[in-house]
Amino acid sequence: MVRGYALAWVAYVVAAGIISRSARPPRGALVWIVVVAIGLRLVCLARTPALSTDMWRYLWDGRVANAGINPYRYAPDAPQLRHLRDDNWQSINFKPISTIYPPAAQVMFMALARVREADAEAFRWTFALFDIGSIALLICLLRRTGRPPERVVWYAWCPLAVTEVTAGAHVDAAGLFLLLLAFALAARSGGRPGPASAAALAGAVMTKGYAVLAAPFLLRRGGWRALPWLTLPCLLLIAPYLGVGGQLFGGLHAYVARWKVNSSVFFLLDRMLEAVTPLHFEITRAVTIALVIAVTAWLVWRQGSGVEGLMKASFAAIFAQLLLGAPTLPWYVVWVAPALCWWTIPSGVLFTFTVSAQYYARWLYPGDPAAHDKLLLAGYLPVYALLLGQLILWRLRLRRSGPSRIP
Repeated sequence: MVRGYALAWVAYVVAAGIISRSARPPRGALVWIVVVAIGLRLVCLARTPALSTDMWRYLWDGRVANAGINPYRYAPDAPQLRHLRDDNWQSINFKPISTIYPPAAQVMFMALARVREADAEAFRWTFALFDIGSIALLICLLRRTGRPPERVVWYAWCPLAVTEVTAGAHVDAAGLFLLLLAFALAARSGGRPGPASAAALAGAVMTKGYAVLAAPFLLRRGGWRALPWLTLPCLLLIAPYLGVGGQLFGGLHAYVARWKVNSSVFFLLDRMLEAVTPLHFEITRAVTIALVIAVTAWLVWRQGSGVEGLMKASFAAIFAQLLLGAPTLPWYVVWVAPALCWWTIPSGVLFTFTVSAQYYARWLYPGDPAAHDKLLLAGYLPVYALLLGQLILWRLRLRRSGPSRIP
């Protein structure tokens, strides 16, 4: 699989590079980009085996909710839910842990499970449609910001997006669509978010928590008048599930307290502290959260104007979480892949390949921690080396340009 994915990624980079470097893209290029993008997703839906078991958890949560039970109340292996088990139950991962997915996602799970209760095909097709919708929003945003719409190729043909959304069937596709919708609505008013933009971001946050990293930048641009439109939809979505009390966050707490797979900075810091204290994981989690907050605060201070400044800061904050925090799962990187349509950063492009290659290659070495560590190094070292080289070049250019030209 890794070899095939590598070939697809090289072909994508070459094709996207040619299209985006063209001063005047050929007539009809945008149509072909969109047609090929849709074709890739349809082929992946029909011919690519499932890459993840998450969709079975989505289906289970929806099944539980349709039975009139709060999905946050019990873990899948709870005796109280034994009567709901079917053949799909065996495919659920982490059965002793209650759901981690936010309320808007739960509403969607409930609706899709009602449509097709026996399989997860409704989820795969729905997320593929959300992904195609994201492509349409990116084209609108590129035009709004004065960029060639053909640059959408950097997302539309990205193997990471194609595989993780369609074969992986991850709810991130819906969350990303709502985040891009928030940006598109803000673009209509010169980059200043209004009630509709804030409500769309609320939907994104309540679908997948990653979108919360965009909230400080939206509030910086929209002012405190946007706050009620951001918080009220969240409260309305959470309200039906409050009956479980603290159990509402039980799955999320377990996730934060245990998961660190495929991480980089988090992994290194945790390894160093492991020899010093038994609380190494908790300290690492606290330190990396503090670092992400510090980076986000700096980005708020340095945030540029217009919708492009809003997007740049939001994507940068999410990228910081992916590099500093844990876990760094391939489908999480889909959240920053759209940024390549504006800023084709070589290390970011490479990241879309290595984060998947190293993650799925782990299954070639089951139960071999040393091999997994080597895969992490092989995947992350080139990305960080390239990123560091870019930063050094940027600083050198700033020095040569002179103080008068530094904004």
